[in-house]
Amino acid sequence: MEEFQIHSAYDHHALKTMSRVLRKTVRRKWSIALRVFGWTVVSVYVLLNVLLLCWGDFDPDIVALLAIVFVLSALLFEDDVTGWAAGMNLLPGTREADTRFLSDEYIVTTQATETRMHYENIGIIGETKDSFVFIIGKRHAQQFPKAGLAAGTPEQFRDFIAQKTGLSVRYVK
Repeated sequence: MEEFQIHSAYDHHALKTMSRVLRKTVRRKWSIALRVFGWTVVSVYVLLNVLLLCWGDFDPDIVALLAIVFVLSALLFEDDVTGWAAGMNLLPGTREADTRFLSDEYIVTTQATETRMHYENIGIIGETKDSFVFIIGKRHAQQFPKAGLAAGTPEQFRDFIAQKTGLSVRYVK
C-alpha cells in the first residue's frame, strides 16, 4: 500500500483556487444566476447612459456609478474576494498543513491541531493544473498542491483518491 503525503500552504493563491472550484461545482447554478443578473444590470446601466448622452440629458449619478463599479468588481474578481474573505476567517495556526493519506482515512496536521478525516466525507474532488481540491459541503474545501507531494506522482494520487472515494476527479479550469 502506497502512502501519500502532501504539504499545503493556504496562501491567497490556494484560497482563490478553492473558491474557483467551489464556484464551478457546488455553487454553479447560483453563480450563473448571479452573473447573469450582474451583467444585465451593468448592460442596462451602460445602455441607458448612452441613450441619455445621445439625447443630451446626460447627468451622471455618482452613487449609481459607484454601484456599477462595485458590481463589476464583484463579477470580475469574485474568486479573489472570496479567497481573501476565507483567508480572514482562517484559524490561527492553520495556514500550513501536512496531510498523510492512509488506507481508510487521511490525517491533516497543522500547528493548531490534528484532524482525522474519512474519505466518505469528500463530496467532490476537483483538479486544477497545479492542485487537487476536496469539496466538503457547500462552504468547505481542502487544497492539496501537486508540487507538495512528497512521493508519487499526481497521476498516482488521482488514481488513489478516486479509488478510495469512489468519485471521479473533475478537472476545473
